[in-house]
Amino acid sequence: MEVQIVSGFLGAGKTTFLNQYLPTLSGRTVVIENEFGDVGLDGELIQGELPVKELYAGCICCSLAMDFRKGIKEIWEQYHPEQIVIEPSGVGRLSDIVGACTRAKEREGIPLRITKLISVVDLALFEEYIDGFGAFYLDQIQHARLLLLSNLDQMPQEEKDRQITRLRELNPAAILYEDDWRKMDLDALRELVKFSSDYEDDPEEIGRGAVPADKVFSSISVRDPKEFTQSELEKILEELKGGRYGQVLRAKGVIKTKDGRKIHVEFTHSAVNLGILEKTEDFECKMIIIGCQLKEETIKELFT
Repeated sequence: MEVQIVSGFLGAGKTTFLNQYLPTLSGRTVVIENEFGDVGLDGELIQGELPVKELYAGCICCSLAMDFRKGIKEIWEQYHPEQIVIEPSGVGRLSDIVGACTRAKEREGIPLRITKLISVVDLALFEEYIDGFGAFYLDQIQHARLLLLSNLDQMPQEEKDRQITRLRELNPAAILYEDDWRKMDLDALRELVKFSSDYEDDPEEIGRGAVPADKVFSSISVRDPKEFTQSELEKILEELKGGRYGQVLRAKGVIKTKDGRKIHVEFTHSAVNLGILEKTEDFECKMIIIGCQLKEETIKELFT
């Protein structure tokens, strides 16, 4: 059973990539979604008919390690898939996810083989996150075999080139695709991933000892938030950038508007996207906010 891991820091575009990449895979495939917050969302956003197993309220590399091993075993026994594609929490270290898979193989006797290690990097926030989170953030970049970039549209070419040069210095062994992978057709995307090296063809020593994600980051989940107009929602999301509510790194969810629509919210400091959902009955209204030193009561007052 092949295991592929699609990592990336908060809001980099992992779920967007999965929705483009999963149709390129053949054979039985199961997706594991790990949410750091105590409610799930990304599993609802995965398109198609693939089985999706959600693990939330922690990271599969630390607080959910036992749940993860149990989940892998259940998937193997129930589906016997050709491959599992894992989307870890945005604050999970890639090296730790590899370690969790290796321990599942050894302790549960599951015949898995770790192949593709893919990281999506928000280039617009690259320097800010390096400065703010150092080795914790860099782990996803330095252990990847394929680096994909997001939020390129508004960057001046000179700045883009400078950031890409730095990425290559941090991980010279990885394939780094410099253009917009969202514009690739399925065959080209399949070949790009296939061309990147497999982890178990050239495994590396995975160390431990860094601070667990739940000691650095926190999350706040709001179920059934109140209704807003779109302009009210845009104003609130802009306020999240100011520091009044703590260091908000990521906000996502589904909000019902006062005119009866449901909006899919995606927020980082580099981009805010609001998309109208068509099949509103498929989505529960909720908001998930992730960051550091979050002011829980103040944030909840915004949405309830």
